Amino acid sequence: MAAQEFLSFILNDEEYGVSILDVREVRGWSEIRVIPNSPDYLKGVLEIRGEYVPIVDLRMRFNLTPAEIGATTVVIVLNSEEKHPLGIIVDGVSEVYALMENEIKSAPHMSLTVDDSYIKGIASVESGHLILINLEALFDVAELNRTTTEETLV
Repeated sequence: MAAQEFLSFILNDEEYGVSILDVREVRGWSEIRVIPNSPDYLKGVLEIRGEYVPIVDLRMRFNLTPAEIGATTVVIVLNSEEKHPLGIIVDGVSEVYALMENEIKSAPHMSLTVDDSYIKGIASVESGHLILINLEALFDVAELNRTTTEETLV
């Protein structure tokens, strides 16, 4: 059984991770084009190689305080299930971890600020715990694409 690699990032002093296979690129912060009348967590779009990519403030999606843009703030551009890219604003990128399937445990039902359906699992790593994100549950790609496509034409 081969190990799976996960890109970890910091969000509100916690370490989260996504499959490295879902990562298209990691970009430093740059100004984004605001989309009027969009959900609070949708901060706007970036034009990347001729394609508009919706940018989501992951802190707001998790019902945390909005991101404060700083020197370590990055946008992780992800491929969705439908292969449309999607960017998430995170506090910083930290590590790449190789994890075996048996090292990933089911997420407990915590009912705290982060919806349990957003959590795919939890793994122990050198720095503590890595919370793995369930991208399918986290993003309604159809909603985001509809919003960004309609609004960028205005």
